[in-house]
Formats: sequence, C-alpha cells, structure tokens
Amino acid sequence: MDKTYLRVHWWEIVLWLIGVAIIGRLSSLLAGDLRAIYNGFQLPPLAPPDYLFGLVWPVLYALMAIAGALIAHQPRTSAKKRLDYLLFSFQLFLNFCWSIVFFGQNEKWLGLAIILLLDLFVACLIARLYQPARWAAYLLMPYLIWILFATYLTVGVALLN
Repeated sequence: MDKTYLRVHWWEIVLWLIGVAIIGRLSSLLAGDLRAIYNGFQLPPLAPPDYLFGLVWPVLYALMAIAGALIAHQPRTSAKKRLDYLLFSFQLFLNFCWSIVFFGQNEKWLGLAIILLLDLFVACLIARLYQPARWAAYLLMPYLIWILFATYLTVGVALLN
C-alpha cells in the first residue's frame, strides 16, 4: 500500500502550492488577456464558457502541487526520483509555455505541438508514478483529462481560425 502521503508535511504542500501557483499565474500574465482572446476565437462544439477556466485551473494546479510534494517523498532510488522530477518539471514548463504561445503569440499550430507533448509527458509521468506513488498518479489524472480536452479545443481553434 502506498503510504507516501503520510510523510508529507503541510508546509511542504504549501511551498509546492505557492510554486506551482506562481508558475501558472506568470504564464497567464505573459499570455495576455486570455478571456478576450478566447472569446475572439471561433470555438469548436463543446467549448466551455470562459469563466470555467478560472474555476478549473486553480484546482488542477493544487492537485499538481500536491502530486509534486508526493513525488518528493516517494520510495525510489535517487536516479528514478530525478527522472520523475524531470518529467514533472518538463510538463510544468510545457504547461507554462502553452498559454504564452497559443494565446499570447497567436501560434495555434505550435501551441498544438506543445500541448501534444504535454499530453504525452503527463501520461508518461502518471504511468511512472502509478506503482511507487499511486496517490500522485491519481492526483494527476484530472489534469490529464483536462489537457486532453484542451487538446481537442486547440485543434478546433486552430482549424476554425
């Protein structure tokens, strides 16, 4: 049974929450007026209203941060843990870049390439974590589902605009 979560201190989770929130907020700021840009697109079917993103992303960032704290406490060798950190960090970097490229620079097809890589890295991270840190993997699953939906939206926006 995975007891990784038992070793994580509340202050570690708070630090991870702050770090991930700063990265997410900075990406949003650098991308421009996301609501205006989003509402200016011709959107595919099933596209949610703009306010939904402001509700979903803080929850997903919180889940990511808690998963990050759990990764820090997983019972793996240092080489395996380094690879897990690398995957986690790279997916966070891709997440950071996607909004800036897709919205801020209006590079829809490059944005699609970035989000496809993001999908792949998050799926690989979940698969790697499932055995040693199952709760971290579970916490990342809603994020994967959301970015897969965002991939659909990215394809739709790229094709329609």
